[in-house]
Amino acid sequence: MSLWSRLDDIGVITLTRQGIDVAARLEASLPSRVTVYVSDKYDAQAPSHWSRFPRRIHPLVDEIWGRHDALVFVMAAGIVVRAIAPHVQSKLHDPGVLVMDIRGRFAVALCSGHLGGANELCRIIADRTGATAVVTTGTDVNDTLAPDMLAKQLGARVDDWTPLKTVSGALVDGRPVGVHVDPGIDAGDLARFASKGVTVVDSPDELARFEAAVVVGPRLLPTPPIPTIWLRPPVLVVGIGCNRGTSDQEIDEVIGSVLAEHGWAVGSVARLATIERKADEEGLLTVARRHRWPLWWYRTDQVNRDAPPFPGRSEVVFRYVGVYGVSEPTAMMAAGATSLLVPKQKRGNVTVSVARIADDPVEPAGICFDADGAAG
Repeated sequence: MSLWSRLDDIGVITLTRQGIDVAARLEASLPSRVTVYVSDKYDAQAPSHWSRFPRRIHPLVDEIWGRHDALVFVMAAGIVVRAIAPHVQSKLHDPGVLVMDIRGRFAVALCSGHLGGANELCRIIADRTGATAVVTTGTDVNDTLAPDMLAKQLGARVDDWTPLKTVSGALVDGRPVGVHVDPGIDAGDLARFASKGVTVVDSPDELARFEAAVVVGPRLLPTPPIPTIWLRPPVLVVGIGCNRGTSDQEIDEVIGSVLAEHGWAVGSVARLATIERKADEEGLLTVARRHRWPLWWYRTDQVNRDAPPFPGRSEVVFRYVGVYGVSEPTAMMAAGATSLLVPKQKRGNVTVSVARIADDPVEPAGICFDADGAAG
């Protein structure tokens, strides 16, 4: 299950004859791939393409938990609570879970409302079917800032989710919460939450006067002396070159140390970039897969033709690999940038450069992994 559920794949489960009608309305109206599971008791009444299960719901939940982005149960909430209880672990990984009554009058977001998308799906169902949406998440009903939803909106990673409960509690209670957004990050109009105790500050040094804080950006900054959640938008590109056979451990360590030494967060890396002859490097592929970073690669003719001027141009490199640089030009190309945050850093068998995404990137010749870490 992806941390950021896109609600592309919805499972709908029903146990009753009336529930069949509700499930059919959902299948017809939702803008997603919908798989309907119906009790085999109603085999004759249900469409033939629906999946049957043998009456008891617990084995079905055991089987499909984690298969879909969200699950919609058309039945009593108590049945659902007992069925999903053994599987619920964390809002970071659980699918969104909704309950609808068998007449389709109410759509209730039961768990994973934000990251799992249950609240969003609840509202979509209400809009498409006329059901009443029931959302109980505190930040939603108080119409205040929700840090986890902001992270989802930005596609940001979070350094540590532990402070979320404390920070969200302060937001729900309307206590003073400071927010700092790094220049260049479009986090939307957060000033609209000013009446809820949220203050956007220009400098992170101002955060110490609040009871909690939300920091949005790619920079490593001093931690305020208050509960703080750090959101890392994907705005950095790491260009990388390495010797043949370099281990994934060495590559990982060099990326992390170079970023840290220059004040940039690993969590804000959007992608890696390299040249074609390095695209099959096992250590590099392992690192990309581990961090769920797409690995973009460019042909030598692309680099020689399309790369902007870069500082570490080298005739020696050209003689070996046919381009005048690897990490610097590919970082800039994959970021659509004309400058580097971190010029070429050579550490052992690895060379790393860092650029900040600025404009439309140069289209790569290939991508080894997509944003979910799947083979491309």
